[in-house]
Amino acid sequence: MIKDVMVRLDGGSGDDARLAAATQIAEIFQSHITGLFFNVVPDEFNGTGASQTARSPGAAKRAGDAVETVLFHRLNGLQQPTNLRRFDVAGVLDISETALPVARTADTFVALRPNDRSKEPEDLIENLLFGTGRHLFLVPEDWNGFTPLDNVVVAWNGSRESARALAESLPFLHRASKVCVLVVEGEHQTKTDALKANDAVLHLRHHGINAIKYRVVGEEDETADVLITECRSLDANLLVMGSYGHSQLRDLLPGSTTSRILHRSPVPLLIAH
Repeated sequence: MIKDVMVRLDGGSGDDARLAAATQIAEIFQSHITGLFFNVVPDEFNGTGASQTARSPGAAKRAGDAVETVLFHRLNGLQQPTNLRRFDVAGVLDISETALPVARTADTFVALRPNDRSKEPEDLIENLLFGTGRHLFLVPEDWNGFTPLDNVVVAWNGSRESARALAESLPFLHRASKVCVLVVEGEHQTKTDALKANDAVLHLRHHGINAIKYRVVGEEDETADVLITECRSLDANLLVMGSYGHSQLRDLLPGSTTSRILHRSPVPLLIAH
């Protein structure tokens, strides 16, 4: 059950999509929303603080006070129970280190999926994905949250990561009207390929989820494109997947499945490692 929804807020335009997702999840599960606000306050001695280096610590704190007030009122106006936690950090790189232990106590962490214009620090996504032991709920920057999360595609390749994502997604799958376990197979199918995902589908049915298996053909380096295409053709509004492989995000090749899905998924992404 999803009872603690955590979301990073910064007072910018990205908060619209983040809060739309957090609010919708909280409405579905009657959850509590915790907003995390990280205010960068540069050290007065060494001037650290990335884009805020030109501001004095005092000015940065006052600017943070103004943003905190706006965020507090915005959260307070929601229909769900909420609270806001503020952290003054020395630099952008400190955000992920500060967020990690806090996020481990949440059922889900809502953020924007990374892309070339992302308003989300990519190292934050990386550290939370590999360090919390829980899933991330990532949404495109223009997502408004109005589409029901009732048509779910689960990407399955039999890996430990896909098993983690499946387990983390169970609360959502129980609420879905349609669950499709999607297997991407090579053109030359093996006996193992034919059986892939059968046990996953049976496992979901034991949970009372009427899942179906869906098979598509695609080579390994085409997996991300196939997943995106199938999500569109199946009219999915949530994609569940594991972070394939053991590499940190910074080590992933730009064309890897995880990297491409993280940057291009047209629907909200529930991802776990």
